[in-house]
Amino acid sequence: MRSLLLLLFFVVNLLGKESIEVFASELSAKKDFFEAKGNVVLLYDGALIKADKATYDKKSSQLVLSGGVEMIRQDETKVASETLHIDTSKKSVDFKELLLTTEDDLWISAQKAEKVNENYKIYNSVLSSCNRKKPDWTLAFAEANYHKDKNFIDLHQVKLSFFEVPIFYFPYLAFSTVDERTSGLLLPNAKISNSDGLVYVQPIYYVPANNIDIEFDPQIRTKRGFGGHATVRFVDSNHSEGLFRTGYFKNNNAYKKEIKLDRDHYGFEFLYSSNNILPKSMVEKRYKSGLYVNSTYLNGLEYLNLQKESASALISSNLIESRLNAFVYDDNDYFALYGKYYIDISKESNTQTIQDLPTLHYHRFMDYLFEDKLFYTFDARVHYYTRVKGSRAYQSEFNLPITYYDSFFNDYLNVSLSENLYFTDVIFSNLNQPSKAYRYYRNYHTLELSSDLVKYYGEDRHTLHPSLVYTKPSFEREKPLKYSALNQEQKELFVTQTERENISLGLSQYYYNKKLDMNLFHRLSFVQFPKALENEGDLNNELGYSSEDLNLYSNLFYSLDLKKVRSLTSSISYNQNNYDIMLTHFYNNDFLLNNQQTSFINIGFKHRYNKHSQWFAEGDYDLSKGFNHQWHLGWEHRQKCWSAKLSIGQERIPNVESSFQNNMLYFELNLNPLGGVSQSVEKELSSKGR
Repeated sequence: MRSLLLLLFFVVNLLGKESIEVFASELSAKKDFFEAKGNVVLLYDGALIKADKATYDKKSSQLVLSGGVEMIRQDETKVASETLHIDTSKKSVDFKELLLTTEDDLWISAQKAEKVNENYKIYNSVLSSCNRKKPDWTLAFAEANYHKDKNFIDLHQVKLSFFEVPIFYFPYLAFSTVDERTSGLLLPNAKISNSDGLVYVQPIYYVPANNIDIEFDPQIRTKRGFGGHATVRFVDSNHSEGLFRTGYFKNNNAYKKEIKLDRDHYGFEFLYSSNNILPKSMVEKRYKSGLYVNSTYLNGLEYLNLQKESASALISSNLIESRLNAFVYDDNDYFALYGKYYIDISKESNTQTIQDLPTLHYHRFMDYLFEDKLFYTFDARVHYYTRVKGSRAYQSEFNLPITYYDSFFNDYLNVSLSENLYFTDVIFSNLNQPSKAYRYYRNYHTLELSSDLVKYYGEDRHTLHPSLVYTKPSFEREKPLKYSALNQEQKELFVTQTERENISLGLSQYYYNKKLDMNLFHRLSFVQFPKALENEGDLNNELGYSSEDLNLYSNLFYSLDLKKVRSLTSSISYNQNNYDIMLTHFYNNDFLLNNQQTSFINIGFKHRYNKHSQWFAEGDYDLSKGFNHQWHLGWEHRQKCWSAKLSIGQERIPNVESSFQNNMLYFELNLNPLGGVSQSVEKELSSKGR
């Protein structure tokens, strides 16, 4: 032990500022040289190194380790090599038969490698994250540069092999070795379309700071034109974040002539959200707040559709909505500012589109009035409906429900009586009509009788909630005209809250197991309108059951007046260890629109034939029109070091003017932790619907 301590002191002085701590079974030293043998352990430059033998020459600054060399660094990077040459003056290292592993289980095996400071240069190597003895996939490359300080590696002349079969070749490939944002090229997207030709999008990712990143998405469509989008994502505080995107696409002359379109596509989007917009002094008073902005400006739907990777994601609505919501509230009060702006792309001009800018909202949460059995809430809104051309209106709305609540017969009967007061005042402007204002008053009474019953069956629990609600309109007045007497331009600006006399019966029941998981629920309700022409209303029956392997659900709306089903949704799913089955049916009968019926069925099936792989199939069939809406059939494999998905399918895509049918082949491959590639080949059977 004494000779070991003398040697450690000698080595420290030998290297000056650098230090090496050496532990070994045998140690010998001269003036400018030392040698260690047998179970050698060195602590050098933040790394622990094990070897069978180690020598150091002060004159050449060469530290040489040989025989089963293993090096573990503080960042958990591990290196194994047959020999290790370290130039301590330059901090450069030469490896022979290197094995390098990272904290994400990525390993590199090479015959030769060099290390200078924190950077590795590796030659004729193999990379993978699978089992080293027989890896499922490998990336073989001629040369690589591993920038340890930047957690980044670039490969040259790369060959990807699966189960020793080459499937891809890349002249250059680069990626991050940790799960962090890094500037560089993202995986491209490509597809083939009848109308657009070859579509190729090459995303470029740039990270200028920790709280911001920028993505450029240039694209080319060989039969159509070229363009791109730029997206900026940012986080400006620990409670807020946002996104800004803009883009432009230029159609070539042949495409414009073919579809009779004389314009290019451009626009921008802005999204922002925050869950705290108040000064710190107000937050301390227990106020909570939030802000949400979703704004879009465009000159046509194609600005958005050109960003979509799949035809099934195309947007078909003619109305694009931008929205602003800002609110502040505490336990008693709620204040809000809303704004809605619409772009109707079906019109040549947007000057007559009605905008709701802004809406002011105040709400008083339920509170006592005089005593603990009398409650009230209050709600007030002010709308400004405007447009460039046409009438505009200011609407003020006030809603005041006052409720008396009590229970009788040892809490078996709950009684609620309420008086609901409503007032709205509308002031028109920019209107060529004698009527410049409209006022509407009304109130109605509500009586509710209900009960909450609970019964235990062992450790299970059954709850029952029957209820009866009677609503009676009382006072109603409109001036100077009735709503029905207003012209169409006035009516399209606003609506009023009316109420009809009705009786509602309801029964809700729930069944819970001992873990308070709800296994069964059932809700039944019925509404009758005594003074209406069709007075019996709808019967609603909703039922759900769930267990470990079976789930059932049904929701029925039945018109008692017409004696017809208005809508029915039914689903069943069955889950086992090796397969899942799901069946859903939806039916809707729109009595107000020429009895237009919608009926379709959805089927899904998954079969896990081993712990890593499964087959899947899903499809929709329109029973009312007799055609497939969409179907997909495929295979999926998942394990620790890679996953893959392959599917074929067909889908009918709705669009602005018409629909078209689309065939699709989809392929996805992920190599953990490197990421993956996904490609789809789509062929439109009809190019209509632009």
